[in-house]
Amino acid sequence: MQNHLKALYARHGIIEAKIHGEQSRPRPDSLRVRALKKMKLRLRDQIRTVERQLVPAH
Repeated sequence: MQNHLKALYARHGIIEAKIHGEQSRPRPDSLRVRALKKMKLRLRDQIRTVERQLVPAH
């Protein structure tokens, strides 16, 4: 499970870098940025789900 979480964080970072790269272009592709942001949000949700499974509720 820890490896899965690390992979999700790595993918989240890659997507963040792609968003930053696209936004720093002279004419960013707004559709691409929007799609990347949606992917990033889905990954964040997956990360939270995995983290909740790793840390039992008290």
